[in-house]
Amino acid sequence: MAGGIAETQPKASLIPPLDDSLLRLSEAEHAFLRAAISDDEQELRKRVLDVQKRAYEKYPYPCIRGFHHVNLMMSKNAVYHEVVESGKSGNTTFLDLGCCMGTDVRKLVYDGYTASNVVGVDLRQEFIDLGYDLYRDRDTSPIRFFTDDIFTVSPDSTKFQDSVEFSQATKLTQLGGKVSHFYLGALFHLYDEDTQFQIALAVATLLKREKGSIAFGRHQGFEKEGLVDDHLGRTRYAHSPESWTKMWKRVYTQLESAEYAGTRVVVNAELDAGFGKEIFKTKTPTTMLYWSVKII
Repeated sequence: MAGGIAETQPKASLIPPLDDSLLRLSEAEHAFLRAAISDDEQELRKRVLDVQKRAYEKYPYPCIRGFHHVNLMMSKNAVYHEVVESGKSGNTTFLDLGCCMGTDVRKLVYDGYTASNVVGVDLRQEFIDLGYDLYRDRDTSPIRFFTDDIFTVSPDSTKFQDSVEFSQATKLTQLGGKVSHFYLGALFHLYDEDTQFQIALAVATLLKREKGSIAFGRHQGFEKEGLVDDHLGRTRYAHSPESWTKMWKRVYTQLESAEYAGTRVVVNAELDAGFGKEIFKTKTPTTMLYWSVKII
């Protein structure tokens, strides 16, 4: 990870093969993909499987194996509809960090969020390109995508950047205090505890301090925080709802003040049943933490 902190790479011998039977779409997901990809079931399935295979060959993430790149994970968060309604005004900005192939942001725009105010960012251009191949909208998508590394962002890194409009930004350090809505799906849980705190500091640096600004997301979480018994041999950490809340309070105490963290920052975090163990191939709980951080 250029300029940042590398996630632990899995051992090749531990990587499970792909399994087409894991493609399970909800009614809403199926309807959206038919509208966005193809009405033809064979063509839809062909494209979904093709991009999955190409992605997994280089980046064997469990979420790719489990077809999460075509699941509508963002819309399952409790604050999603509030975010969409706010975004219809045209006065807010949206950043999806770790957007992968961009399914969630395409659904966000499909649901009514002003497209010109939406940006998808991923570390890897390959994922963005695979998204264009999946949806065949490289020349027509109204959503801007670019690559960057969240570890380039720190409380000091945004202070001396040239002032640019959100719609013109080409790197994260140009977005200090300019993001109204910030989504992070399946990103935090790739790292250890200290690194997750550094990511949270970067997120809070980019998030506006205005009332109604929201960061939200999902990732693996436990009832009791601790190290993950990772099936790929990686060093990862899972927060509990309580430890997750404390982390964000620490973030805003460091960036603003204890009073600000206590009176202006509301953290919600709940565990969900998550996904089947056949995806993760592990004895570790596969519960997922759905969360939001809201400025009031």
